[in-house]
Amino acid sequence: MAYSYWMSFVGNVLGASGQMAGWVYETNSTVSKPGIWMLGWDSVKPYPTDARVSATTLRHGNFDYLTNTVKWDPVITNHTLPNSLYLTHKPAFFDAGSGYTWPWVDPVGATKLYTLPAKARYDAGTPFTQP
Repeated sequence: MAYSYWMSFVGNVLGASGQMAGWVYETNSTVSKPGIWMLGWDSVKPYPTDARVSATTLRHGNFDYLTNTVKWDPVITNHTLPNSLYLTHKPAFFDAGSGYTWPWVDPVGATKLYTLPAKARYDAGTPFTQP
């Protein structure tokens, strides 16, 4: 939204495969089509757009299903994405149950999304045990 400055989006997978018809890559509140990015919008009339939000946002290494490409920040030459921006190793619950792929999101890999352990437990109806 407006006034949300200095946000970072790194190593994400955006959108859904085969479900991006009618979408645009970037938009604001004045465009009626949904967008992968809608930065700086304000939901209060007259719905102004705060251009400073986009100007201060870091977007690097994000794959989107609209363009089917990974977009890199042109100023950052390092295209190596770490497994995590805050964890030093894989969480133990990724080894529990069926053993899950870490990291579960890989914007540069052939497989973009793996199973998140919490989602596997939810889908199995066993929120407190590993399927």
